[in-house]
Amino acid sequence: MSLSASHNPSLNRHVRALLVSGFLIAFPITMLTYLWSHHSISTWLLAVSSFNIEIIIKVLVSLAVYSLFLIDAYRTTFWERLDDYVYYIKAFGNTVEFCFGIFLFLNGVYIMAFVSGGAVRASMMCIHAYFNIWCDARDGWRVFIKRRTAVKKIESLPEATSDQLEELDDVCAICYQNMGSAKITKCNHYFHGVCLRKWLYVQDRCPLCHDILYKAEVSNLPTQDTNHFQDLQHIIDAENS
Repeated sequence: MSLSASHNPSLNRHVRALLVSGFLIAFPITMLTYLWSHHSISTWLLAVSSFNIEIIIKVLVSLAVYSLFLIDAYRTTFWERLDDYVYYIKAFGNTVEFCFGIFLFLNGVYIMAFVSGGAVRASMMCIHAYFNIWCDARDGWRVFIKRRTAVKKIESLPEATSDQLEELDDVCAICYQNMGSAKITKCNHYFHGVCLRKWLYVQDRCPLCHDILYKAEVSNLPTQDTNHFQDLQHIIDAENS
């Protein structure tokens, strides 16, 4: 990805990367063709086929993301939808990988139940279930929740008008590119909505003044929290009086 994102002028480096990617696609396809033409269907063949298909999909996902970053490197304007496209492509690849992980686990369960068991195979299945199924599902869910939360926070901020942007006549302080559209924070700073969303993945404070970008309104708090807030306010008022 660094080759495309850095606008690297070295054609040889791009060619080498593409040749390696082509090999990682062609070799599994060749192996799949050979195996399915010379062997009958079996649990072993299904496992090897799943592994090869997973490699092909991973390479295709990497090439798709690489192509998007390469296009963005040669664009003269800010591409607001780039982050969304990259997210959707990676989410598709991770979903397919997760499905293959479940398939391989079920394939292993079938082998243990009807073909051959053993402590070593059971241990390998447990390791596979933890790292390739549970950890992937947990990490994917965390990314989804973090992204959804950031989107909700961004949507709560007002959109800058063309007159405001013209009067501001400045670049986004996160990506340093011109702003055709922008979100206005509560501290009255302007940023690309996409840039601010990615910033919110890391922290909730303004990149310029470090003020909190998003504060939940009292009316949106649960009833118990609202009552607690009101009790504290009464205590403060009583002390002040």
